[in-house]
Amino acid sequence: MFAEIVANGDEIICGKVLDTNSQWLSRELEDLGVSVQYHTTVGDDLAAMVDVLRIAMNRVDLVVWTGGLGPTADDLTRQAFADAVGVLLVKDDESLRQVQEILQRRGGKMSPANERQIFQPQGAVPIRNRHGSAPGIDFTVKRQLPIPEGRLTSVRLLAYPGVPDEMKEMWCDTGRQTILSMHELLEGKKHVIKSQSIHSFGIGESQVESMLPGLTARDHIPKVGITATQGVITLRIVAEGEKEAECDQLMEPTAKLIRDTLGDRVFGEGDTSLADVVCRMVKAQDKKIAVVEAGTRGLLAEALGRSAESVPCFLGGIVVPSRQPISPEKMIIIGRKMFETDYLLLIGAYPEGEPDRTRSEETFVAVVDAREPDERSAVLQLKNYPFIGHPDMIDALHIERVLDLFRLYFKPFMAFVRSPVNGRAES
Repeated sequence: MFAEIVANGDEIICGKVLDTNSQWLSRELEDLGVSVQYHTTVGDDLAAMVDVLRIAMNRVDLVVWTGGLGPTADDLTRQAFADAVGVLLVKDDESLRQVQEILQRRGGKMSPANERQIFQPQGAVPIRNRHGSAPGIDFTVKRQLPIPEGRLTSVRLLAYPGVPDEMKEMWCDTGRQTILSMHELLEGKKHVIKSQSIHSFGIGESQVESMLPGLTARDHIPKVGITATQGVITLRIVAEGEKEAECDQLMEPTAKLIRDTLGDRVFGEGDTSLADVVCRMVKAQDKKIAVVEAGTRGLLAEALGRSAESVPCFLGGIVVPSRQPISPEKMIIIGRKMFETDYLLLIGAYPEGEPDRTRSEETFVAVVDAREPDERSAVLQLKNYPFIGHPDMIDALHIERVLDLFRLYFKPFMAFVRSPVNGRAES
């Protein structure tokens, strides 16, 4: 099954807004066994939007469109869908109910602008938007004869708001199941797709591929993709079958190979982050943790605070000057004055200027037993890292480094920390 993703909006065309929706949807569709053939961006011009739709309908089975569903005059997606198919826009009772419901929850009333949003192309079905006033569009359009071999007899058009959070929620509510139903229609049997993500840190993408030769080849079954994001290497396994158990059985040998080969470099699966793992380890000991950071200017505290696992173990953080030399001992004294904690994580100050491969300056990260009265003895682990690398990566790398330092230090002392995401023992 082939797809085209269309991003609509003058703000994207002129470069003021980055199109992250298409990237996210591409990954989703790939995991669902759909081959994305085209990415198209089109401005808020009705004729251009209609042209884009007509071209897409002739060359793919699925069009996923984002943007242009708001209440203003330049939100033209509904009209473009109707014109491209040759139908009228009609008032839709379900769209009316959805818009009224969201406006009432916000304490507002239906305005003439909002009334645009209660129209749908004739024959389309609205996609519920739980937290926005713009219903989506689900439109199935019959193909003109002759139908290409191996293609569906109809083209599916799905339109979502351009607001990323709304789009993602709507996709997760119904979009994934829509794709699976299309697979079943095309193949004449039940179609299940499952994926599993395994995360590692402290090892490069090319090294992972060399340790697991052939695993990411296009013809490997199950399919395995590899991505690198701020130092974290993720291997994503995708399996297809008629039953979930069949997919699980297909994935497990590959998942075991990855875990066994990468060993301690693997820190989690699914949505698990290093911050999640650290918080689970602290909670498993019935302890508390806080941070003192210089170079990262509060970003380490933010990473821990964002973790759903941080309550009640994470007490908070202190930011000290980011470009002035400061010793670990001084940072421990500062942390103890503010927090009655068991552990402290430290990130030292950055050297002056931008990171440079020719420089020799370093930044330290440390794990501290805050209960130890002597500041020197309190340092459980400390590592220095050269201040080199891309400026946009430096902060994330130091944050992941200190979290991973904590994880690796305490792992030998702990039987397991169970992940609520997948139930697998990990530490």
